Amino acid sequence: MNNLKERRQRAILDLVRREPVHTQQELAAALHRLGLETTQATVSRDIQELGLVRTAAGYQPGARASVVNELVLSVTQVEFLMVVRTPPGTANLVARAIDESGLEGVAGTVAGDDTLIAVLSDRSAAGSLRSLLGA
Repeated sequence: MNNLKERRQRAILDLVRREPVHTQQELAAALHRLGLETTQATVSRDIQELGLVRTAAGYQPGARASVVNELVLSVTQVEFLMVVRTPPGTANLVARAIDESGLEGVAGTVAGDDTLIAVLSDRSAAGSLRSLLGA
């Protein structure tokens, strides 16, 4: 991925995680304010490539979450840790999706082959993480 495209797509993800963005035009305008000139056609392609879905609350990361839901076999909470079991070879994919979600209260993840641990900075984040994982 070229540097400009990568910067633009990272900015798009940051924007939709921070504030409601309801239209491609709003997203293009927000990118313009960040100094990233783009067209609506480019924004449309970026939305598709990033797997964003349009909800009543605005664009949200979505396609990856549905894949993640299918990979989670079980979730067990132990104090400030969530132990997530997945099929062999898929724990890193789920951990990355958690890390990229920007979920409030999740400090980070550590993944093996079929198990990952999500470290919570706040026990109340467990509910949000369970929702993200479809558990």
